[in-house]
Amino acid sequence: MSDLLGLAVAASGQLTLNSLPIYFPVGGAKPRYFYRKKVAIGRTEGSLTGAYVGSDMVCLFADASGVYWFKGNRGQIEKIGSQAHFKKLLRQISLNKLDKSPLPVKKTEKKKKQTSKKSE
Repeated sequence: MSDLLGLAVAASGQLTLNSLPIYFPVGGAKPRYFYRKKVAIGRTEGSLTGAYVGSDMVCLFADASGVYWFKGNRGQIEKIGSQAHFKKLLRQISLNKLDKSPLPVKKTEKKKKQTSKKSE
């Protein structure tokens, strides 16, 4: 289980861990995000509604050891460090209070069993 935070960033060029506060300064616009506190690794999906047209996606997540990482919009991985470092970064981008995002509900159609009575 680990934290997972996906951010939509309207950027031109490569986004790095250090550039996030430039796009989301304290007191500025809050990022559009998808957040789950407990995620079974490799077993979740989510959607980010209201993302900006042309937005790039970046992810922040914790591995099984509790180390936090940043995955940029070009696939590069950067180490954030401990949960304290993760929370510090969230304060720097105006997300010190994250609301857990709901997972989308998948609708499945149940096949109705049709029975026919044989008439004699």
